[in-house]
Amino acid sequence: MRKLLIVLSVCLIEVALVQELSIPNRQLNDNLHWIKPCDHQDPNKNNCFRDLLQSIVAKVIKGIPEVDIKPFDPLSLNEIKVHRTAGQIITLEGGFDNVKVYGLTNTSIPQAYFNMQKKLMNFKMEIPKIRLSSSYRLKGNILLLPIVGNGNINILLKNVKTTIYTKFSLKNLPEEAINFEVMRVVLDIEKLRIHLDNLFNGNKELEASFLMLLNQNSKEIFAELRTDLQYELAKIFIEIWNDVFNKIPLKHMLT
Repeated sequence: MRKLLIVLSVCLIEVALVQELSIPNRQLNDNLHWIKPCDHQDPNKNNCFRDLLQSIVAKVIKGIPEVDIKPFDPLSLNEIKVHRTAGQIITLEGGFDNVKVYGLTNTSIPQAYFNMQKKLMNFKMEIPKIRLSSSYRLKGNILLLPIVGNGNINILLKNVKTTIYTKFSLKNLPEEAINFEVMRVVLDIEKLRIHLDNLFNGNKELEASFLMLLNQNSKEIFAELRTDLQYELAKIFIEIWNDVFNKIPLKHMLT
């Protein structure tokens, strides 16, 4: 189910953002008018850094072709496998194909903290709405009820809030740039809605009853998935953010 967790946020987010991002040792140095550098000794540097992160997110979501960063709204994933056999209310086997995640364009950075001396960077990311669609094939149990089917799935997440805590170092790549060494993610979602077609071999009455029960208990389902989801997101986000920050020399962000 850990792979499912990845989908549910990127839902979950912010995310999100996993694409073919990287060309080794290639950095941005021209046409960086979209970056307004910050003075790391300024008492108000956190507000400046929040705005800096917002501009970077907005640019990256649209894509930066000169370093092979492609647009990722929608974010596309070919396949996500599902394997969860030891959950209290969820056990599933199967997967998702041709996954599309919409809504990342509206990502905002309401708060940020930056400390060069301690090499700490923390920030919040908020997305009003994320919509995920794909085909699915699943077999197992949710809420102690058996589930089996294959068809289309749509997931809607509202008010996705992510807080990211990081520890970074500086590396020459070839110019000096930020490289994240440690990342921790805290995730919260206000509302989660799920719809699956063709459950229970097309039994519409059973399908409707199950989906009602599923959505009525979405908070409990998310609570069970949250710890694993945060762990998986941290692994994905550290790769994504390093792919971005490694490509922006520090001299363009800080003065």
